[in-house]
Amino acid sequence: MRKVINRIAFFTKHNNLESKEISLLLKDKMMGEGIEVIDYVPHGNFPNEKYRNKEIDLAISIGGDGTTLKTFRALPPGIPVLSINAGGTRGILSEISKGSAISVVPTLLKGDYYLENRIRLSASIGDKTFCPALNDFVFVRSDLTKTPSFCLSLLGSSIFQKMDGIIISTPTGSTGHSLSNGSPVLQETLECLLVTPIASVNRMPSLTIPIVDMNLYANYDVKLIIDGQQIHEIPKNEKISISRYEHDAVFLRFNKNMLRQLAKLGY
Repeated sequence: MRKVINRIAFFTKHNNLESKEISLLLKDKMMGEGIEVIDYVPHGNFPNEKYRNKEIDLAISIGGDGTTLKTFRALPPGIPVLSINAGGTRGILSEISKGSAISVVPTLLKGDYYLENRIRLSASIGDKTFCPALNDFVFVRSDLTKTPSFCLSLLGSSIFQKMDGIIISTPTGSTGHSLSNGSPVLQETLECLLVTPIASVNRMPSLTIPIVDMNLYANYDVKLIIDGQQIHEIPKNEKISISRYEHDAVFLRFNKNMLRQLAKLGY
């Protein structure tokens, strides 16, 4: 039996009229059903301390994929997210479009849905841990006049390559930066990772690997870009540890489509 939905957190794309209109309509509908509505700030955490200790049953992200990624970063672990594409572009992560936002409410409240887990990644340097990535960690050179040599250690071996950068991607993120750099699209629920070189001098191919802990460093300063939204400077020779994040992202789905990402890409 599905858990009764009593409280929903809304994440709405900032400064976008289309997403705001859908958000207002959906909030009114939910409140009419006796459900408490909480407004989150998409680029931050709880906007009000009084909500911090309240149990949230569901989060609804209204916008594009960027809004969905921000939603998962801000939420406590384990809360399912219904992603609605309104004001976004392709909405590869989304479950429904803006035209279906109101009509799915009865289906949602009846519990006629399923939950889909997606792996996330964690990265740390010493005692500092960065926010988890649902899509990817992209490491790129900071100085465009210098090509770093990267060392990636995993599975008992080390790979040394001179290149502009490297991407460590989840199957969810395989439709993003790694695809743009020539890597394949992975079926989204696979238990694996994708390693994609960026402009490798020796034309190193991409690698599909099991989910294992790995270490990475470069002999020049590099930038770490998390899900295309957060940027951190990584000093040269600083070892970054990468592993599976302990809490998966949980999507709320109505339709079972195991090739969802390919379909969203137009195939």
